[in-house]
Amino acid sequence: MICDAVVEDPRGATERHVWDEVAGTWRTYQHPHATRPWPASYGFLPETWNPVDQDPLDVIILATPPLPTGTCLRVRPVGLLRRPDGDDKILAVAIDDPAYADVRWLAEVPHSDLAAIEAWFRDWSDAGAWEDAAAAERLIRDSQAPGAGWPRSCKV
Repeated sequence: MICDAVVEDPRGATERHVWDEVAGTWRTYQHPHATRPWPASYGFLPETWNPVDQDPLDVIILATPPLPTGTCLRVRPVGLLRRPDGDDKILAVAIDDPAYADVRWLAEVPHSDLAAIEAWFRDWSDAGAWEDAAAAERLIRDSQAPGAGWPRSCKV
């Protein structure tokens, strides 16, 4: 499965960046829970829907360079971080990144990347538990189900 992703927060950021549809611009504010910089770029999967937070599905994107806010790119979901509050996070790799392009499964993700992501979330809550690429793909498909109100943007 390949999906479109939009970057909100670059790797290394401590600020939160959110698209303001009304103003047509990005809004930036101090992340209320960040005590350390993001270990990976963070964003969303357009045309998906998470009923828990009433937003598109969140995605953590592994890529070599920090990806600037507003970057649109193609990603491959490789895992899912199941969060205790239900606001689950898709873990994906940038398909054009030389360091991650061949990663297809959670077991192929460097342990140091997973540990850094877990530590970031543990700073303010229980990090949750990792699930495989199949779980991530099911969540994405379910978020695009008829009645979700969004057209499909992920391709198998």
